[in-house]
Amino acid sequence: MLSSLTISLFQNRIAPSDEQVMYHFGLACERAGLIATEEVAIRILKRVSREINQAQSVLEFVGRGESWLH
Repeated sequence: MLSSLTISLFQNRIAPSDEQVMYHFGLACERAGLIATEEVAIRILKRVSREINQAQSVLEFVGRGESWLH
């Protein structure tokens, strides 16, 4: 789920809509054979949100580091 959302973000250059997130979440649950309760879904989506924020921080850092080389 995280990789497909990240790829979508890079391709579109905008954050995914709620509908896109839920679509990717549904695919991930289906692939894993998981029937997520609301509590489980919230926990998973919070984790994905933290991972995306960390990835954005790393990309921003790498982007700044690249400019320092020039």
